[in-house]
Amino acid sequence: MKRIFLALAILLALGNTVDAKNYITLESPAGNTIVDETGQWILGPYKDLHVNYIGDFGKRYAYASFYDNNQKRYINLNSMVYLPAGYDYEFSYEYARALTKDGFKLVKSDGTYAINDVVSAYYYCSDNLIYGKKGEFWYLYNISTGSLVIDNPITSTWENVNKYYNGSGQVVLLKIETADGYIKYVTNDGIEIDEDTATHTINKYNYELMDGAGTGYGHGYNGIKYSREPSTQFIPFSIVDKKGKTLYGIRLSNDNVLIAPKYNYIEPLGDDFKYFIAVDKHNKYGIINVIDQVVIPFKYDSCKRLSDRSFVLKTAEKAYIFNAENGMLVNMAYDTIDTSKPIYMIDKFTIATIENKKYVIDSNDGHIILTLPETIDDITAYYDNLYVVKSGDTYGLMNRYGNILVNPEFDKVTIDEPIFNNYMKYLSEHDD
Repeated sequence: MKRIFLALAILLALGNTVDAKNYITLESPAGNTIVDETGQWILGPYKDLHVNYIGDFGKRYAYASFYDNNQKRYINLNSMVYLPAGYDYEFSYEYARALTKDGFKLVKSDGTYAINDVVSAYYYCSDNLIYGKKGEFWYLYNISTGSLVIDNPITSTWENVNKYYNGSGQVVLLKIETADGYIKYVTNDGIEIDEDTATHTINKYNYELMDGAGTGYGHGYNGIKYSREPSTQFIPFSIVDKKGKTLYGIRLSNDNVLIAPKYNYIEPLGDDFKYFIAVDKHNKYGIINVIDQVVIPFKYDSCKRLSDRSFVLKTAEKAYIFNAENGMLVNMAYDTIDTSKPIYMIDKFTIATIENKKYVIDSNDGHIILTLPETIDDITAYYDNLYVVKSGDTYGLMNRYGNILVNPEFDKVTIDEPIFNNYMKYLSEHDD
């Protein structure tokens, strides 16, 4: 006898969004069939046909897996596009990992490759470019084609790649020091250009450099301000299990359970984000997403807010930045990261240390903006291109390139700028 199984649990937990399609699985001896909420046929019958949902606040991705002629296939139900055959997949919001014995290929939601190579890790570079790691080296790929932009290996995406930005804060050009000793210039469109063309373009359009060694502005801050208020959409709740232990989960405002209560601690990172900080049974911190997938492994000793969108995860030895806006752990480890700066500062930059050297870093993407002079202990204020710096108990002034304009010999340094003062007043009234 046929039986109908409503595969809607996660959808109901997430709540319906406008124009979202509900997928219903009909099970029968001939195989499973998927129909929509009106009974309209979508797919099947196939053996072991199942739907996997990924909710992304305003977007909902659904993938189905099934067996066809004894081969497992995957299809994006939103676009009815088949993913490349011959792989099992792991799904995330932006990409699917086509798993191989040595790693994975990276597949976009349209079924084409973002990285058509077997890699062990990937890391976002820009809107059109992405890094993939093979062996000990990184390589640069064009997201549109999935192919290599340059054949040369890169030792560090942090130290060996300098990014040039336009006036809107977008990456427009890369300068890459390759592991085999070349200097390569690549546009954001994935086109390699020579040094003369790159220099001409940089000068013509006044592109601004932000490099790993560090001069210039940080651009992880995109002008959007996210709320620090406790989440109203995601609500922690607890139960006491049979052993008397309190376990925590997440429910929605309509009381539907989103994350089952199984963690020692859990906290939403905010209504604007799709991630939660959680603590496992070993009292280690990690990051999970709205479908309870582990995004950042449970191996950290603490988690603390840094900016309006970033958080510091710490082990006993190192500190790392997790950006909740893009769901990425910054590919850089610091000894310390200062989380105590005023909000108007820390939303854009903070102070970090590596081996007793102090750096001004972008709070959101972790890039080094500049290296603090050895005589400077801290930055206490900034406006436009100026930093008020502290050395011991005295203060001075420094520009954004790390050049000392006024030696730190004064009891107090105030930037007497009406616009700055009005700006500070506004921030004090609107910080949340």
